[in-house]
Amino acid sequence: MLKKILYIATLSLFFSCDDGDVFVSELDFGENLDYCEGATDVIIYKIKTSPDESLSIKLPTAVIANFATVGEVTENLSATNTFNYRAYTGNPLNLFCNSLPPSDPVITNNSVATSGVVRFTTVLLEDDNDGIPANLEGQDPNGDGDFSDALDTDNDGVPNYLDSDDDGDNVPTSTENPDPNGDGDLSDAQDTDNDGTPDYLDTDDDGDGTITRYEDENGDLDPTNDIEDATVGVDYLNPAVLAISAIDLYKDHTKNQNFTCVIIIENMVLLNANTGATIINENFAFGKVETANNNLSYPVNFN
Repeated sequence: MLKKILYIATLSLFFSCDDGDVFVSELDFGENLDYCEGATDVIIYKIKTSPDESLSIKLPTAVIANFATVGEVTENLSATNTFNYRAYTGNPLNLFCNSLPPSDPVITNNSVATSGVVRFTTVLLEDDNDGIPANLEGQDPNGDGDFSDALDTDNDGVPNYLDSDDDGDNVPTSTENPDPNGDGDLSDAQDTDNDGTPDYLDTDDDGDGTITRYEDENGDLDPTNDIEDATVGVDYLNPAVLAISAIDLYKDHTKNQNFTCVIIIENMVLLNANTGATIINENFAFGKVETANNNLSYPVNFN
């Protein structure tokens, strides 16, 4: 018997029995998915207890790239690329990601889909992790929702809200005390030379006429380890030190990347292996996979 069920804002799967009755399994799994990578396949899954159930997809390992690739791609379900709903006699957690799965719990219900489309939609949220909220770094100066005109103090092609070194002096913004007490008010940002421009936006922090980037005597693109007078501190904050190294290169920048991949299954046909009952689910919100690259280092060309 064919039962056509339209999935509407719920995580319930409906199974039709031979006698025409319908029973419902409330699959309240939450959104987040886990996955296990094998030699040729990846299993993307989520489980629940009370009752003990799981949802899973088996796909080629290449789909893992979708988790951190912005855009939308699809993969077809097939005899080898399958979606499963299963019920168990106990918690199924150890059945996944285990090279030697235990014999218990036992699968009591198994429904499999070999047709349908798996849709991956991935978005990226980036952050320069410099201690300043993006909305305080000129992300959208005119408030029109277009970030193409975002403030770029050092004109390095990276807007301040994504730039870990806003002024291009090779001293990370986060170490220049833009918000000393962490209250979100930048009015008390460190301003070593008291010129009205805080250090994190000042190319000459100590006001000695030598830009901070040039106060790097050992030439390693890191002015924070050049100290001529230990009683005062780093040279770039010591106006008495005027050593110049003409360095027109940028130290590699860093940022955090957070990817969210939402997985939808369309036109899925589930067949219950025990009863032969079949259902069609037109639009099933399977869940999401979240991945992150923290403190990712990347080069920035000097302009």
